Amino acid sequence: MKKFSRFFRSEPLLLVLWANELVRLVWSPLELQEASGWLMIVYVVMSLTRLRRGTFILCAPLVVLAAVLAISFDEWPAVMRGFQNGAVFMAFFGTIVLLRALADQRAEISEARLLFNGIRPEQTNGAFLVGAHLIGSVLVVGVLAVLAPIIKDDADYAARRRAAEVSQRGMCLAPLWSPFWVAAAFAAQQIPGVPAWEIMLLGLGMAGIGLILAHVMFARAVGLVDLWHAVRGFAPIVPLIAVCACMIAGLSSILGMSTLQALIATIPLLSLVMLLATRGGQIRGAKSRALAVDTWRGSSRVCDEIVVVTIALTLGRVLEVAVQEIGVGDMVGALSLPGWGVIACVISGITLASLAGIHQVVSIIVVLVVFMPLQTGISDVVMMEAALIGWAFASMVGVAAVSTATASAMFGVPRVKLIFGPNLLFVCTFGALSVVLLSLVNSLISDV
Repeated sequence: MKKFSRFFRSEPLLLVLWANELVRLVWSPLELQEASGWLMIVYVVMSLTRLRRGTFILCAPLVVLAAVLAISFDEWPAVMRGFQNGAVFMAFFGTIVLLRALADQRAEISEARLLFNGIRPEQTNGAFLVGAHLIGSVLVVGVLAVLAPIIKDDADYAARRRAAEVSQRGMCLAPLWSPFWVAAAFAAQQIPGVPAWEIMLLGLGMAGIGLILAHVMFARAVGLVDLWHAVRGFAPIVPLIAVCACMIAGLSSILGMSTLQALIATIPLLSLVMLLATRGGQIRGAKSRALAVDTWRGSSRVCDEIVVVTIALTLGRVLEVAVQEIGVGDMVGALSLPGWGVIACVISGITLASLAGIHQVVSIIVVLVVFMPLQTGISDVVMMEAALIGWAFASMVGVAAVSTATASAMFGVPRVKLIFGPNLLFVCTFGALSVVLLSLVNSLISDV
């Protein structure tokens, strides 16, 4: 198997599928869609020899459940639809790898890293909170690799744990609005038709409230003025993030693209523009080669995430049929839950599942498959934001979440301490507040 993986690598197939999805943005014949599904199956098979053990443990029961449901309800076409949907995420992950490689070349990111060297001890909490959120909105869990080395090697356990917890809080609030997190792509796939600007605007407001609440709850000795100074300190990277977000929102609104499609189209175009704007042929050539090399290397490190998402999507497509056949939706609908109850169920369902070891890519599908077909009175944008908040909480305290595992390893803090600690209190508090706020937003939308 090792010889097979050495000679037949999955990276070229990722690039082929990425290019296929770019073509399908402007020309989408049925043949390309069918080809993408079969190519995804080949990609998953080729990636088996390179998957981490944890990925096997996560995916094995999902594959078995999907197979049992497909056999029971004779829904093999739904399995193929799942692989076809996975091809879109292949392009998403390729785009994110390109974005990270592009960010590493930008001076703004370097300036943000240098900011931490000059902060005072009392500003550390605010700087880590805001820095993790802003940089994490683009680099996702990669921000932990930026923040962790700032903590000195001789720092005591308490200092490392506080830094890990506050980094988790800041970073994991980013998916509430950032289109660069797989959460946004996943939610957009399940709830199509929500304009990017709507979910970004609502998500930014919720994330801002969450950041202030986190600061008030865990850094009362430090005033909001120091938090504002931390925000101003990250001013160099705000324009870059704003340009990306505005381009994605513009494409989504003007051309009618989904958030996921707009992201796939925006980042390669932005990369090309930035390279063309580089002065000097030699410098431009060196940056182009570095960008290509980093993207190629990065594409080899995302096969686990691609396989997990693809298997979860496939299970989701089969579950849609099973839920309808069994009548789960009718049973839930018979409960006649109020709007706030539906929002609470979405957020708490994803969060509690993560504490039970169920990854959020699975729980978000199950929750949305059950609630989306029902007449709940909840607008699509509010339902999507509720799902994103659930995802954020699952990333913050989830037993199987990549972010908790990464923070544990980078800061040298046991994962159980990160999960069952102050962050769990924050999840409960902000979760209750989110139900109230989203209920108010839904009422305002319904009245318009």
